[in-house]
Amino acid sequence: MEKRQKVEEGDHGHSHGYSNSHPRSRLPVTVLTGYLGAGKTTLLNYILKEQQDKKLAVIENEIGEVSIDDALVEQKHEDMAEELVLLNNGCICCTVRGDLIKTLHNIGRKYTSGQLKLDGVLIELTGMADPAPVVQTFIVDRQVQSTFMVDNVVALVDAKHGLEKLDESRGDPEKGTACAQIAFSSTVLLNKIDLVDETQLDKVTRRIKELNGAVEIIPCQQSRAPMNRLFNVGCFNLDKVLEEQYMDEAEFMQHYRPKMDKSVSNVGVRCEGQVMMFAFQQFLDRYLDEEETAKDFLRVKAVLNIAGSDRKFVLQCVHMLRNQGFTEPWGPQEKRENRIIFIGRGMQPRRRELTEGFQSCLMTKPLRFAVGTKIKAKTGEGPNGWERGVVVRQWDECNAYRLKMQGGDEVHAPMDLDCFVTKA
Repeated sequence: MEKRQKVEEGDHGHSHGYSNSHPRSRLPVTVLTGYLGAGKTTLLNYILKEQQDKKLAVIENEIGEVSIDDALVEQKHEDMAEELVLLNNGCICCTVRGDLIKTLHNIGRKYTSGQLKLDGVLIELTGMADPAPVVQTFIVDRQVQSTFMVDNVVALVDAKHGLEKLDESRGDPEKGTACAQIAFSSTVLLNKIDLVDETQLDKVTRRIKELNGAVEIIPCQQSRAPMNRLFNVGCFNLDKVLEEQYMDEAEFMQHYRPKMDKSVSNVGVRCEGQVMMFAFQQFLDRYLDEEETAKDFLRVKAVLNIAGSDRKFVLQCVHMLRNQGFTEPWGPQEKRENRIIFIGRGMQPRRRELTEGFQSCLMTKPLRFAVGTKIKAKTGEGPNGWERGVVVRQWDECNAYRLKMQGGDEVHAPMDLDCFVTKA
């Protein structure tokens, strides 16, 4: 795999001079779009796993104070990409299109010279991106146009939350992203169909067709769809897309303004240290356990160093829904850094409480009791609910202590606090 590149702000360029005349056919490009939490990164991992016979370049776009998505692309799948580039200084549907053009120039030059053998390119957009300006890129730049072609624009739609997002997006230029993503797609993956009933599924499907009658809709779970309906299908037709939107190409190229959801902001935290699992789950519960609060949290993503484990803990949330668990081990030389980002509405007023709340979950001092120490634990047994016992293990299953009680039972103390365990 080519070395991962990170394109930083200010590193722009438009003319790279590789030849327009080459024997190879144009490379097909698949653009992955979809609102926050629809399942784009899950789809990217699935594609890279399933497409083992294809050599793909991957361009990831991420917007936010803390970079997370590059860490969520599983390492073994990352190794399958011939080239993986992260554009993380802005959304390529508006602020860094120059970086996208430069990246495509670099890939194109390597491809035409034979340095890089490729069967296609994947572009994963941020959940707040309108894909239309990305499509424009393949028209306005001759170097790009000579080497690449937009083969498919795949929009993921969350069957459970899709209607809510489309309702917010419809008719509001400040929140128009979700509708624009469907309007400029050629394929819609209607994801998470296992979370809704047939009535809800029909409603979402009808709404999608109202926005784009020409789009193909593929129902799926966990972003899994047949590869032969996503790649080398030649199904993106700009004329059809524009016809659905009552636009001609001149209007599209000259007057189209990206639909960005300006009501969404983010707060990111990046720090070293060990996170106490029990404290972290309690911290999340304060925001995600109640629907009234959780509705503001469009997306929460994290890669964490959990006390008591040598594996990465990965968290992905959409409102109240959580997908979390341990993945690969931390590398011997890898910096065990915690990264978490909250994306949604009303994040900026919560900046201090989110930052300090997460940091309060970090271990600040060693555990107090060594193995063999006699203790009292709050088990509900004995006088006033306290029972005597002994410490038999530290950091067992991500709990601070495993304790053997006088009655013979073994219990966990989730944190090293007096409300759970004290010295006998």
